[in-house]
Amino acid sequence: MPPLALALLLNRALPWLTIDGRAVLRTLICNNGRVGSVQALCRSMGLRSRFQLNRLLRREGLPPYEELAGWVCVFYWMLRANGEANGGGALRALAGQAHMDAASCYRLVRRVTGRCWTTLRDGGTDAALTLFLRRVRPPNGGRAQLPHATATLPPVPRVEPDPAGPVPPPPSVPANQPHRLELDGAPHGIGVRGQDLAYVTRPRAAAIERLDLATGRLAGSIPLGCAPTCVAFHPHGHVAYVSLQFSDEIAIIDTTRHRRTGTLPVPGDPFPLVMSQSGRTLFVATNEDRLLSLSPTNGRIIGSLRLPATAHHLALHPAGGRIYVATRAGGSVLEVDTSRCEVLRAFALGGWPQGVVVSPEGTVLYCANEQHGLDVVQLATGKRVATVELDHPVSLALSPDHQFLYAGLVHAGKVAVIDTTRLHAPSLIDTGGRPREFGFDTRRAQVLVVNEAGWIDVLPMNRRGIFAFDRGRQQPATLRPASEHR
Repeated sequence: MPPLALALLLNRALPWLTIDGRAVLRTLICNNGRVGSVQALCRSMGLRSRFQLNRLLRREGLPPYEELAGWVCVFYWMLRANGEANGGGALRALAGQAHMDAASCYRLVRRVTGRCWTTLRDGGTDAALTLFLRRVRPPNGGRAQLPHATATLPPVPRVEPDPAGPVPPPPSVPANQPHRLELDGAPHGIGVRGQDLAYVTRPRAAAIERLDLATGRLAGSIPLGCAPTCVAFHPHGHVAYVSLQFSDEIAIIDTTRHRRTGTLPVPGDPFPLVMSQSGRTLFVATNEDRLLSLSPTNGRIIGSLRLPATAHHLALHPAGGRIYVATRAGGSVLEVDTSRCEVLRAFALGGWPQGVVVSPEGTVLYCANEQHGLDVVQLATGKRVATVELDHPVSLALSPDHQFLYAGLVHAGKVAVIDTTRLHAPSLIDTGGRPREFGFDTRRAQVLVVNEAGWIDVLPMNRRGIFAFDRGRQQPATLRPASEHR
């Protein structure tokens, strides 16, 4: 998610931006101005070339790409410098934290702002913002003013893309062989509908990918917009909802025709999604530190709850009356009443709570804590009863037979498999890359591991629900691209 302070600063300064303009800005903000290349930004926006990007920036009244990225870097450093203890904030130290050459950073500040770093820092963020606003031109011909209040951004109608053309049925892949499906666009989230369909989000390709579970093959992309991240299916399966992080929208997908049919506008950048068991309520957390409950039929906000910090993961209680919200920087998991959108209890776990799962009987809460491992909370008492040491887990999923937990160790490039009855000695699978979310193909007894490095690992499970892998090496059998299986 984009850093909230930086996103609010620039959104308030540029209230006229359309959805596309805000999407470009937030993509840069999320990467602190360092997307990598203009081609990478174009891919994440669903644009064809840098020329199309520059035309978009001109329409929005923004500076050219290189200058705009430089300004985002400068504001990021300014906010970091203002937040440093004891009035610090030397650019040399900030450059080291960002793994950048200090001399290059000083030159960037001078080139973009026309001021040296010390003068800019001493003048404050408002003075730097005034310099930036001299470089923008609102489309209505007026002059940008220093903001004093939050502007309300109305939803902007968009032209829906045509559905993807028919894809010829490819040969299937044997279910008992581990294999790897190559998929670019930094795949992140996954949603599975029954035994036939899965959608995988591709934030840096501005699309989601369709995975045909019957054949085990990728079956085509659906263009959506900037940074599609998480996906949730309606219980009936005919509709899916996808959070578009940098567009203040949730896309609605017709799962029969595999095309986008509409959007639900939301305030802030949406991230995790959970659909109620009845299908009448869609829960979403945004980077405005809020949990929202929406009507999926008309997008009306039913309830809103202020959170102590941004949430990246949600989980519903099996009974349906409660939802659990992991507030990463807040160090807690909140138990929220779904009908009133009120906090019932707060479990202070410390660290950085991330993925959350509730046991099927509704008695135990499992939480992947990015700082120290897996936390196990007894819901009857609200007490933490166990902790399993893991190497910075982020995502968490429960096997279909409820016997095993799967934790994505994103920073280590591994997946931990934990027996829920014993809660010790987790097995490790070395996937490499950055394993993110998990999906399950129950018909073929496979687990789908979405990897941000550019692939999906499809791993068979044996009858006990664990991965079929070589325990001596603690890694799966050699993974080959699916094209090699014939």
